[in-house]
Amino acid sequence: MPTERDVIQYIIVPPFEQRDKVIASKERLEHYLDNRFPGNSFKVARFAPIGDDLEFCVLPVMNFVGDDGNSYMCKEPKRWFMTDIAQACREFDQGLRSVAV
Repeated sequence: MPTERDVIQYIIVPPFEQRDKVIASKERLEHYLDNRFPGNSFKVARFAPIGDDLEFCVLPVMNFVGDDGNSYMCKEPKRWFMTDIAQACREFDQGLRSVAV
């Protein structure tokens, strides 16, 4: 019997040109996002074959394994929430830039 669940895991892919800088601070970014969006978890990935070279790409992990051992799809996250996550990533990145200057 499938159970509906909200997405609680996200993969963050940084813009290509910022990749090395963001990966160098990936633990801090993951912790920042975990605190900013309680109840969710985030993993920063170096590369994904989708996304935008200029913007952070937020990828929801849409499946989960039910109590019966079968795989099910989560409810699609709200677009505004995904936009908020991407904005938080940009704000974190801006903080890194101001420290580096």
